[in-house]
Amino acid sequence: MSRSERIFCACAPGLEPVLAAELAALGLAARALPGGAEAEGEDAAALACLASRAADAVLLRLWEGDPAELPAAKRAAARRAGGAALEVRTGRGRATLSVDAAGAPLFRRGWRARIGAAPLRESLAAGILLACGWKGDRPFLDPMCGSGTIAIEAALAAGRRAPGLGRSFAFERLPGHDAARTERLRARLAAQARPIAVAIHASDRNAGALRLAQKNAAAAGVADAIRFERADAARVEPPPGPGLCAVNPPYGVRLDEDAALAWRALGALFPRLRGWEVAVLGPDRGYERLLPLAPASALPVRNGGLACRLLRLSP
Repeated sequence: MSRSERIFCACAPGLEPVLAAELAALGLAARALPGGAEAEGEDAAALACLASRAADAVLLRLWEGDPAELPAAKRAAARRAGGAALEVRTGRGRATLSVDAAGAPLFRRGWRARIGAAPLRESLAAGILLACGWKGDRPFLDPMCGSGTIAIEAALAAGRRAPGLGRSFAFERLPGHDAARTERLRARLAAQARPIAVAIHASDRNAGALRLAQKNAAAAGVADAIRFERADAARVEPPPGPGLCAVNPPYGVRLDEDAALAWRALGALFPRLRGWEVAVLGPDRGYERLLPLAPASALPVRNGGLACRLLRLSP
């Protein structure tokens, strides 16, 4: 029996079109909206919770209609939600009632050993990779890997390992949930996994950060797929390319000398990245002037509360 559902998936601001494209690739009818993407299709909530890499949250739509009908609609929706808290939204003459289908933020994959000083959400890292069309069919490099988030997400995507397979979700506790159907979906997603056949390199000059990255990679089950190296970005030797270099260099509210040195070190790597695609997440504060060439495009995004841009360059 068909179980068509409507959902809203939240993501980092700026990644809405990327998320909508990802949901469409999963087989859902999706469109980008401010703050995320709306999607509809069979088992949409389960599919988004289990398989979306860029989503931070999934709301299952229980009702949509005239705001004047909200009191009656709430009673019916509360029964469907089984006591879970309902989210009510009104605007432009319409109202919606939704329930949190995930129960916990989707970016918490479960493999991060601890959070460093400036953590990059797993979902944002995955969104960067999706924006670059990463499919695991070319070499990958992160020369300032920190705790390893981007490289680990690159490896998981290359191996087609759905991010939610090892987790349980709130939608599984809703009244009428078909557990057998969800298990069949889990099995179908698990069957898509494949060996990671491309070179994935990650390096950092900080030994402590590198140890944490290796620990995280082991927890994610991809330690054997990533080559870790302690090295300054200016002296990194990329794997044979061309490929994708994705990096989140240090930056702060102000352009300090340490951050400037890091960005210049990244620029010194560019001559060895001829023919590569380079994606750099940086603040909207002119750091890109420290690189030896201008970006071909700049996608505005937010990393936490900080306005950033995803710079795309072709050395």
